[in-house]
This record gives sequence, structure tokens and C-alpha cells, in this order.
Amino acid sequence: MDKLQHIESLVERFLDGRTTNAEEKELYEWFATADVPEKWKELKAMFAWYADGMPEQGVSVRKSGDDAQVLRRSVRLNRWIVGTAVVASAALLWVLWPVMESVEEPMHIYEGSYIVEYGVVCSDMAYIERDIEEMMKRAEEMERKADRLLAWVDM
Repeated sequence: MDKLQHIESLVERFLDGRTTNAEEKELYEWFATADVPEKWKELKAMFAWYADGMPEQGVSVRKSGDDAQVLRRSVRLNRWIVGTAVVASAALLWVLWPVMESVEEPMHIYEGSYIVEYGVVCSDMAYIERDIEEMMKRAEEMERKADRLLAWVDM
């Protein structure tokens, strides 16, 4: 197996997450010193980033070759992620906008209700809500009285 085939095998294993530390070191060194085939130019930058300790800001300087090139891989990746999120959000908004516009005020829980007091039908929602709240308060008071009576009987 010639050197390029060996490196190609290591690259495949590296991308699958199956390389040892020694094999990774071999890849770092080879990509830093070798004249890399055109198809592996991006890998050269990636291995230089790994060899430099994967700086958080993603900036690394290639140490071999005629010109030093600043790599901004993570910045490009972050821009791609943000761009994708913006496009996805816009698409979602575009799809849901007609649905959101068609939604009216939420239906009131007592909508369509009415009460009859002294033979008169009343459908005024504000009046009905006040009447229901007043009846709930009276029911709670009656429950408290019943609890006191039961407690007195149990003595």
C-alpha cells in the first residue's frame, strides 16, 4: 500500500471516528508537511485546525505552503447555521401567517350562554360572569359551613 492509499484509509477511519491518537497525529503531520492532492485541500485546513488544538474562534494559520492562509471554518459554519435558522423561520412564518390571521379572538368559555332571572332572559356576558362568580362564592361559603357542621357532629 503506497503512502496516499494509507493516508486515504486513515482519513476514512478518522471521518468515521475510528482512529487512534497515534493515527490522528500521523494525519496532522502528513497534512502539515505533504503536498496535498486537490481533493484534500479542505481536509488540510481541517487537520491544521485540529493540530492547533481546535481554537474556539476557529482561526488557525496554515504552517506549510507558500502563503499563510487564515481559516475561519467555525465562523462559516455558524453563519450557515444562523442563515438556515433565519430561512426556516421565514418559511414557517410564511406558511403560518394565513392561519394566524384567520384566528379571531379566542372564544369565550361562556359564549352563547344566557340566564333567566325573574322570567327575563339575559345574554350579557359581563353580567353572566359576575353572576357566576357570585354563585361560586356563595357555594364556597356553603361548603365551609357544611364542613364546620360535620366537624361539630363528629365531636
